[in-house]
Amino acid sequence: MKTYLKNNSFVQNLLFSAAALILFCSLNSIDKALPLSCSAYIGLLYSGIGIFPLSISFVLSFLIFKSWTMLFVGIIFAVVYSLIFFVYKSKKRTLGVETIIYTIVGLAPYLGADFGISIVKKLVYTAIIEVFSFISIIGTVGFFSKIKGAAVKLSQNVSAAIIFTVCALGTIKLFGVNAYKPIAVAAFLLTARYYKNSQVAVYAGLFALPLVIENSSHQWLTGFLILYVASILFRNAPSLILSLSLFAADLINGLFLGLYPNYGYLQAISTAILLFAVGLISTKSIKKWREKYSLSPKDRLTKSIITSQRNRTASKLYEIAGVFYQMQDAFSNLKKCTNSTDGLIDKMAEDALFNMCSTCNLKERCKSMGLIDKAVIEKIIKIGIAKGKISLIDLSRDFTEVCAYPNSIIYEVNRLIGQYYEYINQAETGDKSKEILSLQSKGVALAMKALAFDLSKSAPESNTLERKIAKALYRLGITLESVMAFGTVEDITIALTVADEEFEQADFVDAISYAVGKTLTVAEKEALLDGTIFFTLRPAPTFDAVFGVSKITKTGSTACGDCHSLIKIDENNFLIALADGMGSGETAETTSSSALDLIEALYKAGLNSEFILDMVNKLLSITIDDNFSAIDVALCNLNEGVTSFIKIGSPYGFILSKDGIRFVEGSSLPLGILDDLRPTTASATLNDGDVILLVSDGVTDAFGSSGDFVEFLKTAPLNNPQNLSDEIVKRALNLCGGVALDDMTALCVRLVEKAA
Repeated sequence: MKTYLKNNSFVQNLLFSAAALILFCSLNSIDKALPLSCSAYIGLLYSGIGIFPLSISFVLSFLIFKSWTMLFVGIIFAVVYSLIFFVYKSKKRTLGVETIIYTIVGLAPYLGADFGISIVKKLVYTAIIEVFSFISIIGTVGFFSKIKGAAVKLSQNVSAAIIFTVCALGTIKLFGVNAYKPIAVAAFLLTARYYKNSQVAVYAGLFALPLVIENSSHQWLTGFLILYVASILFRNAPSLILSLSLFAADLINGLFLGLYPNYGYLQAISTAILLFAVGLISTKSIKKWREKYSLSPKDRLTKSIITSQRNRTASKLYEIAGVFYQMQDAFSNLKKCTNSTDGLIDKMAEDALFNMCSTCNLKERCKSMGLIDKAVIEKIIKIGIAKGKISLIDLSRDFTEVCAYPNSIIYEVNRLIGQYYEYINQAETGDKSKEILSLQSKGVALAMKALAFDLSKSAPESNTLERKIAKALYRLGITLESVMAFGTVEDITIALTVADEEFEQADFVDAISYAVGKTLTVAEKEALLDGTIFFTLRPAPTFDAVFGVSKITKTGSTACGDCHSLIKIDENNFLIALADGMGSGETAETTSSSALDLIEALYKAGLNSEFILDMVNKLLSITIDDNFSAIDVALCNLNEGVTSFIKIGSPYGFILSKDGIRFVEGSSLPLGILDDLRPTTASATLNDGDVILLVSDGVTDAFGSSGDFVEFLKTAPLNNPQNLSDEIVKRALNLCGGVALDDMTALCVRLVEKAA
């Protein structure tokens, strides 16, 4: 069930109900036996005014009939329709043609009561109420859409005009011409200030029409046309001058031209007061009112609260990121705390002297001859560390001639050297673990900083852009539940919710894009519990990517060591990666697959390439020996076409375009061989139709030389990436005599420019 005035305060509901009471009384004044307010009551139920205060106003309007029976009719009709509306609203349904049946049920006491009129006339009046009910529904929707500044359909405009005319006739009957006409002139002043000339002319005729019908005279129409001419002449003048010009024209119409029957001081004074009051209303005040009510989103939380919460969250994320940076420094410092090699050798020399020489019965003799000297033992230990162990030939002749137990010295030193290597291995493993933990802390800090930066985007104070979005959706007939924009137009994020039964329209994103002036795409979509759909829209990239993959496992191997990745990291970035494990089989597959999975996850977290590859390299370097992986990574910015290539131990890649073929070469060792990674990097700007080609070494080895491969690519199909990858692998296999000597993979990605 659509509603247009949601989440109003008590005072707002009270004001709307008071206005509705005047409306109902005017309609009931048309005929003493025609409760035409029933139709308006049905239409206003759509507006979202509180059911209870609206129903009270509706029932009170029946007092104008001065009949207890008619009052009873009003009470029954209010009870029936308020219950029907409540049920439909709870089930998220909209009243349709069944309104005819419900209206007859609500008017049952009216049809059965005795008003001194025939049953035929009652049926005619009931038919009028039925027809006017549908006019009221259509007109109400159009009226509130018009207030919000949205374009409305012709049927809605016509229905609203009919409702106004009938209500105005009732007002004239109820209060007289002297009450309606000054109000009509003041209302015309408002339209003259804030609408185009063509629209003001229509309003002039509309305000005059009830007077023409009531008095059967076209003179009223002539009078309002003169007011229209005056409004054009003084349109750009200050508001009070425009008010004065309209009052002067009104005096001329009444006193000198005689266009207003029974024109007197009462009309003149009341018109002057109302025109002066409207003239005092500043343009700024009207704009503020429109900012507040015209297409302003009815969010669960106000924009200021949401912005404040985003800023607080961003600040907290920055603080947490700082904690992880401190953790990174702590792990780095712990690595530096590992005992130095010189300190270990000094300790080993002390242990050797204590374990062997301190209990020897010849220690005094050796001491007097200078053999029991830590420097001598340290020299022997250093020789052992360099060779792995010592033997008799590593001891000097002076030492062996004097020492009575050289074999015991050799045994003890070798034992300590064994402990030394065990300690060093453990220390190195610990240092690598600390380094990985340090990198992990840095990665978490970087991710949190990026998220905090995104959350720190501020929402503009003015809701002009949001009103444009709402207006665009109203033109499509979509009721916007809420909308909020963050950031600049170039980097905008738009969050909005619409009713779940309305979001299926495929052109709603295009309509918002047109309103914003930037091509947008749906970044997030989620169904909410209240029957609405939540969307996040962000700028759409310039390009889209079409890919093709073809691979063959090495003949006789149980698994392919080549793995690939093709993922969209976010709206603007596309990741292309190819990993080639050392050799073929399950071990190679596990290594390359693990490396790619980790790369994907880290890129999705928003981390940069340098950190990601360093992290992956550290993890692979402490795994099984000789279990390496060559990596080809291409990170393509779909908005600008700029592509960054990162090659680690992989063969050359290619960029294929209508202008020729470009090489992307690499010279670094595979991941996991060295602790300090030095990948080969390159960057290129791609255009519409350009193709990125990555291949494993099984393909390049099959072709033999880069020249032969390039000659083949010159004749290969470029329009279809899948056909290209299939042809490459097929040709490589044929060159090997139909036997795959290694895993073969070809990965092709073609950039295609999106239509604006």
